Amino acid sequence: MELYIITFKHGNYAVAAFNKLQGYGVRNIYLTQTPFSIKSECDLCIKAYGKDAYNIVMKECRKVPVDNVFMEIKQNGKTLYKML
Repeated sequence: MELYIITFKHGNYAVAAFNKLQGYGVRNIYLTQTPFSIKSECDLCIKAYGKDAYNIVMKECRKVPVDNVFMEIKQNGKTLYKML
């Protein structure tokens, strides 16, 4: 299953978007700290597991300033992040 990491300009946007999505009953999303290897202005991000969850998050976050979107890839025992 794919893992998408959505970063925001500010932590308030991440929390607000996550709470809104949780209110709608969206599954397979988590509010977590941004991985250290991803350089971001905000220390919070939303992790979406699967393409369906990712599409729902991006649809609901049209008006929120999303900073970047990354896909987590595991290769040879290493975790890599590919910017989409």
